[in-house]
Formats: sequence, C-alpha cells, structure tokens
Amino acid sequence: MALTTPIITDVQYIEVCERLKVMRRQESTHYSTPDYLAAEWQARLVEEAAEDDIAREVNELANPNEGSSGQTSSSQINELWREKICEWCYQVVDHFDFNREVVNVAMTYLDRYLATRTVNRRIFQLAAMTALYLAIKLFEPGKLRMSSLIELSRGYFLAEHIVAMEDSMLQALSWHVHPPTPFAFCRDLTKLISADVTPRLRHDISELARFLTELSVCDYYFVTRKPSSIAMASIINAMELMGPHKIDPRYKVQFLHHVVEAGLDIANDDEIIQCYERLREMYIAGGYTPTSDDDEEEENDTIRVETGSPTGVADGPDSVTVSANQEEIMECA
Repeated sequence: MALTTPIITDVQYIEVCERLKVMRRQESTHYSTPDYLAAEWQARLVEEAAEDDIAREVNELANPNEGSSGQTSSSQINELWREKICEWCYQVVDHFDFNREVVNVAMTYLDRYLATRTVNRRIFQLAAMTALYLAIKLFEPGKLRMSSLIELSRGYFLAEHIVAMEDSMLQALSWHVHPPTPFAFCRDLTKLISADVTPRLRHDISELARFLTELSVCDYYFVTRKPSSIAMASIINAMELMGPHKIDPRYKVQFLHHVVEAGLDIANDDEIIQCYERLREMYIAGGYTPTSDDDEEEENDTIRVETGSPTGVADGPDSVTVSANQEEIMECA
C-alpha cells in the first residue's frame, strides 16, 4: 500500500517537525507535573511548608483569622475539588466567550503550583482563580478586567489577594507560562493526516480531537501524562469514532507512519495507549456521539461542551453548575 503525503508543503513539514521537537522537550522538562496528590508528595510538602515565606504571606493575607495553621490544611484537597474548579473555569471562559484552551493553560499553572506547596481550601480557590486570570491575561490580553473576576468571587477575594497569589505563582512556576497543551500538539499533528482526507473530514477530526483533549483537562489522571500522548490518543480516537464509513482505516495507519517519520517514537509508548483507553472510556461513559454530517446543529452540540453562566468561585469547588440541563454537582465530602 503506497503512503500518501500530508497536505502541507515540504517547508511547512519541516516547521511542524521542529515545533513538535521543541514542545516534546518542553513537556519533559519545565512543564512536567508530578503526582502531587500522592501521600508521599504531600508529606514532603508539609515538611517544607515552614520554610515557604511567600506562601505564608499569601495565606495570611487571604486568611487573616486563621494564622499560619491554615497553610498546612491540605487534607481536603483532592481530585474531586480539582475537577469541580476546572468545570468552573470552563463556565467562566464560555461566559466571556474566550478560547477554551485557556482553561488547559490555567490548570497547568494550578497543578504545577500545587506541586510546590501545601494549601488549604481557601488558598486552593484563590490559586485556581489566579491561575485562570493569569492565563486569560496572557492568552486573551485586554479582554478581562480583574474587577470582573473579583465580582465572580462574590467578595470572597480582593485584588490584593490575586496580586499576591500571582507573584507567588509566577515564582513557583519560574515564569514558565507557555505550556505545550494537548491541543497545541493536535494542531500540528493533524497536519500530518493524509492529503486524501477531505477538508471537511479533516476539520471534523480536529474538532473531535479538541473535544477529547478538553475531557482530559478536568481529569486528574492526565495531570502526569505528557500532552503529546494525550494529543495522539485524542486524534486516534477521533479518527476511529468518526467510523470507517467516513474515515478509511488506512488513513489512520498512514497518519501513524507520518508521525513516526516526523520524529515521534510512538511504537513503544504505553502512555499513548493508556490515554487512548481512558479517553475512550470517558467518551462512552459521557454518552457522547460522533459528528454528524447531516445535522450541523447536532455537530456543534457534540463538539463543544455545553455550560451555563459562571457561578462564583466561592461556590466551587463545593458546588458548580455545569449545565442548565444537568443537576448541580454534589457538595464535596
């Protein structure tokens, strides 16, 4: 079987390969995230907490009545809290019609920050809101005033709280604030799909892959996984979920061949398989359906997660309304 070439030119192909190489290096160095909720990791953070002057200052500012004891009250921070605050972030960006990839960026800030220090409930919420504000400020510049975000907190936090947390977060992140997201990988990887695939199908694959990457953002399971693995798993799932009547299986084989030619060693990468299986399970459990060629409105509902207007950050991660058609998430235990 002869392999067809990607739709891009030779120069564009070289650029794609170079970008993929750079992003792969970034995801393995500055932007890698440990399993910070693991008991061993949290125990180490507790030991180091006494020496963290910056975090203590932020904690005292946001918790004037708690004193230093609130700094180590991290026992309730768990995967469910993270999931709910992530959903709240999506509500905010949808309310203001921002690019949803901003939430992915914000969550990488939050995850990497939480990997450096212990936090209590209120500091967790402040860190999440600040991470979102910082991501919007960098990737949607000039589109959100701090006062608007403070209004969403219903007076729970003030501008000085966000400013102090932003300083603390930037120092903890060592100013590495341009993470390679799964969909950033998808944008380049989908250019390696065969030129024989029609623009419409190529668009549908990209949009379904985008949706799958968004599913991964709220799931703590993917925090320690490489964005490139999530991207590959999303594209492969998208091509399969479209069905063989739309995407001939040989195009998936050709795509994988092109990926290897581009320099990605995927043959022995078990992480891609693990991400593939997890995303497929989430997709099926969520009751989603593949894109429909016959119903444009159905396609839009399938690709974009429906969310309602944002609630206050004080409501999350205790209770966040995900959609007008869904029940309110139960309060954390």
